[in-house]
Amino acid sequence: MPDVVPRIRRAQPQECTTISALGIRSKAFWNYSPQMMATFRSELTLLAEDIQKRRVYVITIDKTIVGYYSLREIDLKAIELEHLFVDPDCLKRGFGSQMFHHAMDVIKSEGFTRLVIQSDPNASGFYEKLGVPLVKRIPSSIPGRSIPCFEKILQAD
Repeated sequence: MPDVVPRIRRAQPQECTTISALGIRSKAFWNYSPQMMATFRSELTLLAEDIQKRRVYVITIDKTIVGYYSLREIDLKAIELEHLFVDPDCLKRGFGSQMFHHAMDVIKSEGFTRLVIQSDPNASGFYEKLGVPLVKRIPSSIPGRSIPCFEKILQAD
């Protein structure tokens, strides 16, 4: 019988192509122009070395990757939720929230006290619902465009 319970685990370096393709598909869901997608493609491509060096986690259903997130250390106290993507065919099933809460557990367990998220504008509502305050808008990698920046101060356990 297939395992339909979502499982979150560390990503494996050899999954870099699958993970990158998922991020690109997820970003394309918002109907960005081909020019914008070319910029995003380079930002969303993870190499095997990236997965080895970073904290990258996948969520799977029956061993199929349906989403992933990555964390990038900013300094000893701050960490960025660099990526959080769900396969477009699996949206609105709670996988994004599950990964976010998992990331929060990882972040807290490692002693970080500040979470930063530079979000796609289309994901703003997701982070607001999760209680992460919007603190400012910052320039995007796309000229003339800005993106929301969220920040959450975490309580030490």
